[in-house]
Amino acid sequence: ARLILEKVKVSRNESRLRGEQFNIFLVCGVNHYEVTHSAILAEFLNPQGSHGQGDAYLKAFLSVVGKSDFLSDFDTSTASINKEFSASDGRMDILITNDKGQSIIIENKIYAPDQSKQLIRYNNFALNKYHKGNYAIFYLTLWGSEASEQSAEGVNYTCISYKETILTWLEHCIQLSAQKPLVRETMIQYAN
Repeated sequence: ARLILEKVKVSRNESRLRGEQFNIFLVCGVNHYEVTHSAILAEFLNPQGSHGQGDAYLKAFLSVVGKSDFLSDFDTSTASINKEFSASDGRMDILITNDKGQSIIIENKIYAPDQSKQLIRYNNFALNKYHKGNYAIFYLTLWGSEASEQSAEGVNYTCISYKETILTWLEHCIQLSAQKPLVRETMIQYAN
C-alpha cells in the first residue's frame, strides 16, 4: 500500500511540474459562482462571441440537449445571447433569441434554491412574448436535478446537467476548436 501511495504522489508531482494541474478558473476562485458560469456559457454559445467560431458552438449545444422539431428548426444564424436578462417576470440567466421569434431560456442553478414560481414566471414571459411552440426552457444544475414543484408546476422544461450535458457539449466544442488553440485550451480548463 505504501508503494502505491508513493507512486501516486510521484505521478501527481510530475503532472504538476508539466503544468497539467493549472486551471485559471480554480486560481481565480470562480468555479462555484453561478453568474460566472452563466457568463462563460453565454460567451461560448454566442455566435458573435470572441471565440470566432460563429454559431458552431450553439449548434453543438442544440444537438446535445435533445432532438425535437423546435430545436431542429431553431435558427442559429440570427441568434443573439442575453445574459442576466431582466424582464418583469424576473432575471433569466441566459436568454437566446433569433430573428424568427424563437427563444431558449437557460436557468442555471449552482447551490441556489429556486425563487418563488421562478420557472412558472419564465414560462409565462416566453408564452406571452414568443408564443407556444416557439421557445424551450432548460433547467441546468450540477447533476440534472429537477426544479422544485412550487417553481415549475405545469411548466414544460428540460433538465440538463454540468456533469453530462455541458461536459459532452464541451467535448464537441473542443473538437471543433482544433485550429483555435487558445479557445480550445480555455474550454479544456473549463471542462476540468
